[in-house]
Amino acid sequence: MPASPPAEPRLSIVIPMYNEAARMRKSLPILLDYLAHQPYPYEVIAVDDGSADGTPALARELLAGVPDSRVIETRPNRGKGHALRVGMPASRGAFVLFTDADLSTPPDELDKFWPWLAGEFDVVIGSRKMAGAVLDRRQPWWRERLGKVFTWLSDRLATRDISDVTCGFKVFSRDAAHDLFRRGRINDFSFDAEILFLAQRRGYRIKEVPVHWHDERGTKVRIVRDAVRALRGLLRIRANAAAGRYGERIRTGAVSGTQF
Repeated sequence: MPASPPAEPRLSIVIPMYNEAARMRKSLPILLDYLAHQPYPYEVIAVDDGSADGTPALARELLAGVPDSRVIETRPNRGKGHALRVGMPASRGAFVLFTDADLSTPPDELDKFWPWLAGEFDVVIGSRKMAGAVLDRRQPWWRERLGKVFTWLSDRLATRDISDVTCGFKVFSRDAAHDLFRRGRINDFSFDAEILFLAQRRGYRIKEVPVHWHDERGTKVRIVRDAVRALRGLLRIRANAAAGRYGERIRTGAVSGTQF
């Protein structure tokens, strides 16, 4: 008899990576230990964005023996948005989480998301800025300020009423993940705003959930360069929408930022 097809994962975890070898040696085993204690099938997709420090080889070593895991390599380095546009549509899970490689939001915070994913919401995103969020170690003041300015600008140029656009811990239904990331065009720091702009434009129901978070040192953010890129990215979102590059708006929905 032919072999049965593998069970559909309940959860896909997509991890964008760029020169993450030092941090991933610690963080990926933590993620895998969490997943090993879950009652549902899952898959792990690590997407390397042109690393030069052996990140993909290390990811394969750490994922060896983990069922339904794979490493996708892309060249050259293009940005986190591009890595996710490769990895998210490749997912098979009913729900798709993207998480930063440093696990600044611990994986067990996902437990808070399931009630909302089982209900009426298509997109559930972590927030470091809502009441109930716990920040063990804060970012340097200039990064916090940059994040606040970006969120303020995004709220005026792209998204509506989202407290934390850039938190790297977001879960999508499979339909939403495939639809939104196939439409995305931005590679850099502004990709979060683009995806949430598209989610709101296309009527997906969004829920923000306060999370436990800590800052991991070794950021690749450069304040002047990335501030300019962020503003340029937000303006590109508006220009892309005006030019019809995202396709037709086909749904009508609501956005919720109410604390759970």
